Amino acid sequence: MRLVPDRLSLASAVALVATLAAPSAQQRTTPVVLSQLTWFDRTGKLLAKLGPLADHGNLELSPDGSRVAVAVADRTLRTRDIWMYDVASGERHQFTNDPADENWLIFSPDGARVIVNAFGSEHSGLFASPSTGVTPRETIVDDPSGAWPVSWSPDGGSVLFVTDSPRTGNDIWVVSLNGDRTPHAYQRTEASENWAAFSPDGRWVAFSSTASSDGPEVYVARFPTPGPAWRVSADGGTQARWRADGKEIVYLSPDRTLMSATLSIENDKVTVGRIEPLFSITNPYGAYHAFDLSRDGQRILANVGLAAGGPRLQARHEHPSFGRRRP
Repeated sequence: MRLVPDRLSLASAVALVATLAAPSAQQRTTPVVLSQLTWFDRTGKLLAKLGPLADHGNLELSPDGSRVAVAVADRTLRTRDIWMYDVASGERHQFTNDPADENWLIFSPDGARVIVNAFGSEHSGLFASPSTGVTPRETIVDDPSGAWPVSWSPDGGSVLFVTDSPRTGNDIWVVSLNGDRTPHAYQRTEASENWAAFSPDGRWVAFSSTASSDGPEVYVARFPTPGPAWRVSADGGTQARWRADGKEIVYLSPDRTLMSATLSIENDKVTVGRIEPLFSITNPYGAYHAFDLSRDGQRILANVGLAAGGPRLQARHEHPSFGRRRP
């Protein structure tokens, strides 16, 4: 694992964008997207910046909040690798470094292991490894058509992942890490289901679905048997994140405003309380998690787009967002 320089000034970034945005054949095929990982409080006040400017994709905080895993684009290979950022120091190291495209990672509840997706000529699917290094690597799901890990259950026994079917669009599946590892569908309908997240007690899953409208809305359903789903969002929503006490869900509205929904769950019934906006973010990619929460929900780490020269890079195996198929 190699450490890389961790500072790029805004002036240097602007100069870099200006240089790379100049029209040429190379720039037309290698556009520039730059974003900054940034900590905010709940009012949108900037608290701190984390790490350098880069073409950041999906982000995921470790359970203890000490690390964040980020998919970073390699613009030469047109793939992404996972990098680990140290939250305290801002230093980062490259976690995956091979020809495969790896753009999604989740941590085990204790932070000791990770599951990462990979798309390559030799291996495609979901793979588990220690969180300190990408080897040894254990195959969890063998799926050459595409699988994106989205949530690991608090008891460590189940993992939710998303697939993209030509017939049903986005679907949410679950694979058990104990015993039989044959995946089975958790939410698979003619609607598109996506962005699944286990509740802190593991008894519920928040997810987005187009079941009741043209656009996605946030719902909560039981786990492991879904049963009825309770709608949480008011006017569209994706990328639901639970606060660690299970009493709040923060999600992203269609206009990229972070929304807070308070919840109470009693007798297997979900009651949605106050829904209010927090602040808006300018995330560079709709198909990757744009933010994550600190455990107490008082700080929000967001992927803030700063500059772009030409159209954004379209990763070959990007996570499927609603209403779109993989290239």
